[in-house]
This record gives sequence, structure tokens and C-alpha cells, in this order.
Amino acid sequence: MTAIERKIPTKQTIIKLPDRKEFLKDNSENKFNKLAIFDISGFGNINHYYGYEIGEKILELISQRLQGKFQDSKIYYLGADIFAVTSPKEVIKDRFIQSIKSIIWYFGYSPIEVDEHKIYIPLKAGVAINYPELLMSAEFALKQSKNLKHNLVIYDSEEHHICQPNAQSIEQDLYWESEIIQAVKKDRFEVYAQSINSLNSKKYEVLVRMRNSKDEIVSPYFFINRAKKINLYAEITKKVIQKSFEFFENKKVEFSINLSIGDILDKEVVDFLIQKIYEYQISEYLTIEITESEGVENIEELVSFIKIIKNFGVKIAIDDFGTGYSNFSYLVKLQADFIKLDGSIIQEINKSKSAKAVVEAIVFFASKVGIKTVAEFVSTKEIYETCKEINIDYFQGYLFDEPKNVKDLKIGKGF
Repeated sequence: MTAIERKIPTKQTIIKLPDRKEFLKDNSENKFNKLAIFDISGFGNINHYYGYEIGEKILELISQRLQGKFQDSKIYYLGADIFAVTSPKEVIKDRFIQSIKSIIWYFGYSPIEVDEHKIYIPLKAGVAINYPELLMSAEFALKQSKNLKHNLVIYDSEEHHICQPNAQSIEQDLYWESEIIQAVKKDRFEVYAQSINSLNSKKYEVLVRMRNSKDEIVSPYFFINRAKKINLYAEITKKVIQKSFEFFENKKVEFSINLSIGDILDKEVVDFLIQKIYEYQISEYLTIEITESEGVENIEELVSFIKIIKNFGVKIAIDDFGTGYSNFSYLVKLQADFIKLDGSIIQEINKSKSAKAVVEAIVFFASKVGIKTVAEFVSTKEIYETCKEINIDYFQGYLFDEPKNVKDLKIGKGF
């Protein structure tokens, strides 16, 4: 019997959600394959300091926010300061996880206003996906989040090696898992950069590479997604922030780093970023690139992050624009300073009238609202000339240079 199954029912609250009894019934009937258990950190202190009436109002506000964010899932109030969110097989796993990260972000960075008090409500969550003992696994994940001092721990049975389809894939995953863990421990991640050129200036996009145990440089293609599966992706992001800031400090050269939606929804990563912006004082030279297709379902959290980061003078670029969502109103909401045109469209700009028309429309809109444009994957002189004719502002690609270790950059040489 788990802790939640043993829990003594608490007094009736104003929260209009299914209760612990209904949750246990649904769990026994296997109505869901994904479970997140949320715990309010320090809720007892909130009750003691502000009073139980305000505590009840906070629980109600959390209840409303959960219902608004998890519209395809079922939310339960399990008593005290515990909520559960369940999701059936029909709901995509990645969407479920992003909603969880979004909720943690919202309460971590946006204070709840109750009776003229502004109160921050940090949440921790334990998540279990596709386990026979789903409740026990989620409770254990929540316990681990407290032990590890993380706000989120996820156990996903599909990521365990025993569930992989064949021996070869098991061997590959084991190899890369070992390589990534050793690279994190021994600081084998290196910062590369590729130039972004205008007619009169040059700046740089920071990229990450990993040096493996054979002293070979490895493309992120081989390790980024695997690092996400073993919960080490945030560690890599922090190393990129640290090393790029160290390199560009005092150089007075603009540079950009890439943040995924997962990074932005990770409070630990954002706190680290803000700390390093304070420490290195390079905000006026920094641009943060966000992949546009990743942020569609998290627009509220993205806007909140951008407001925080722009207060430091940091610029925002929307990466890979031109495919996927590509809504112009999205750019206005995100207060973008730059649009990076998707490389797959740029490569087709001289081959397809449709591709060229899409690029022209984006550039026309951007010029009207004061957003600069960057063409990615500019690999030939012909592509470059067409991009210039369309009045694109910046150009990036192998026509100019390949990514190189920042140690080999000769800052100061013009285009």
C-alpha cells in the first residue's frame, strides 16, 4: 500500500475536483497510463504565516490553473497539499510532460495574488509513465525530487533499456549513456561557434560539441536527445552558458545561445542563466535563440520568460521560422528581435517559387515591425545573392565558414 492509499482523508475543502477515493478507483481500473503527483513545497509554512483561509484560496487557484492547463487529462485533489493529474494513452507523452513543466514554471516565477498578498508557490512533481505500478512509481519519483532537490523527476518505462527492441539498440544506448555521463563528470563539452554576417558586421551563434572517450569531437546529433532521456540535458545547457559567457566576456562581440522550451521551463536552468548574466555583465551582447515550433503550446510561459530576460537587455531570436506554426502574431507576442529563416526553405529559394514567396512574405512583415532577418544554410553564392536581393539582413552558412572551436576564433576580423 502506498502513502496516498494510506492517507487519512482531510476535511472537506472548497475545491471542486475528484477526490482521493475516485482517484484510487480510477487507478485500480487502469484508466490512465501517465500520472503526475504535485506537492506544494512549504505549504505548511504558508498556512501558519498567512492563515488557513488564504491556504484554502491558494489550493483553489492551483486547482483552477491545473484544470486550465490539462484540458485532456483528469485532475484530482488528494488532500492536504497534494494534487494528481492523470492522462490516458491517447494524450501524447511529450505534450503531457511539457504541460507539467509549464505548471512548475508558472508557479515558480509568477506569484499568486491573494487578499493583497503576493505569494510564490513552488511545486514539485513526481511523474510515472507506462508502469504497471503507476502510483507507487510516481510517489517514488516525487520522493526522489525532494531528495535530489529538483522540482521534477520523471520515470518513463519506455526509456529503460529492458524495453528497447533489440540487443544492438541496447548496446548503442548503453554506450552513449556512459559517454554522456563521463563527459558531464569530466567536463568534455566544448563550445563551438559559427559566424552570422551582415554587410558591415559579424556576430556568432554558439554551438555545443562533445569530446568522447577516444578524444573525438562528436556532433550533438548523437548525444542531445539521449542526454534528455537520462536527465542530463540541463547540465549540458549550463556548461554552454558558462563557457560561452567566459569566452565572450570583455570582447564586446554579439553572440547567441540556443535554449529549448525544456530549458526555459526548467527553473534551475533559468536561475543559472540569470545568475551568469549578473556575473559576466554581457547582456547587451547576448541573444537567446528559441526554436519556434517548440513554443506553440507554452506561449504564456515563453512570454513570461522573455519579459524577465529582456529586462536585462538580452535580445530574442526565433529560430527555424518558416515551417511548422509560423504565425506572425506569435512573433509580436514574443517581442522577437531576430527571425532566423529555416534553412530548408533557404536552400530551396532558387529552386521553388513557393519557397521564395514564403521568404519574401516573412522579410516584408519583419521589416514593417522592425525585426531583423537571418538566412540560415547559405551554402552557395547564388543563394547568398538571392537573399541579398530580398533584403535579408544577416547570413549564416558554409559559404562563410564552418563551426569552429571558440578558441580558434579570431575576433575582430571583418567580413
